[in-house]
Amino acid sequence: MHTAAAPSDYSGILVDHQIRQLVKSKELKISNFSEKCLEPASYDLRIDNIIYSPSSPNPERPINLKETGGMFRIPAYGSAVLQTMESLEMPATIIGRFGLKSGFARKGLLASTGPQVDPGFKGKLFVTLWNFTPASHILEYEDTFLSIEFHRLRETPDKTYNGPYQGRTDINKEILDDMVRLEGVNLAQMQSQFTDFTRHFTEWSDLAKRIDHFLVSMDRHTEAILKLTDGSPSPAGDNAMIEARNISIAEAKQEIADLFRKRGTLYYSDIASVLHLPYATVISACAELQKEGLIEGAS
Repeated sequence: MHTAAAPSDYSGILVDHQIRQLVKSKELKISNFSEKCLEPASYDLRIDNIIYSPSSPNPERPINLKETGGMFRIPAYGSAVLQTMESLEMPATIIGRFGLKSGFARKGLLASTGPQVDPGFKGKLFVTLWNFTPASHILEYEDTFLSIEFHRLRETPDKTYNGPYQGRTDINKEILDDMVRLEGVNLAQMQSQFTDFTRHFTEWSDLAKRIDHFLVSMDRHTEAILKLTDGSPSPAGDNAMIEARNISIAEAKQEIADLFRKRGTLYYSDIASVLHLPYATVISACAELQKEGLIEGAS
């Protein structure tokens, strides 16, 4: 049961029984009208069978959902151009305001919708649906995706809609170009390129660290060799040369093993500096410790 129909001078949002009555009287025409899509103060529009996918290898080729099991997977950061199953014929005294259903928005999808459907409009609605998430989403044929409210105007406008979408019931090249640019880089491609850049940047950073470690090692080796061959002084900044201790290889092995346990990886120059040992003694002792498996290679 519901209240009596609103008088002809009524203005405002139409409720379910008003919408039903207008469709029945053909004042408002909704093709493929379904009671299941009628909400308390709106009507839910459904996905038609034809979809265009700008992020696909052939963006200008339509995808027929009737030939794909009734489903289309919109890729991560991808988009799809949809059309409504319903065609509308708006009277001169009614406008429609429509938007994406909240369930789609909660999944991270966004629709490019206009603010309203003007009085006098005839045809289907065309929408670009964007996926702003790293996960793909499935669209199903005849699934409701838009909600439209109908508003009755207080007065009849001097003119009604007569724009480029008037009478359109399918997506042509002009509509496709208007709704989404097929040239250039789309969101999916941008995300892929950014992922590649991030991976390469990480690889470059790791390589730079290894090169830096290699250069430090080479400096240490050069310093050790110079000291062994010609007794050159320690690097600039040392206040004075410290006389090397003259101990046996066995004693050096014990002290070096203890030092490794305390400090971990060491260079020959570190060992010689801390223990005040000749480089020749350090190298010989470390070689024996490595063979015995007591330390990992010094450098």
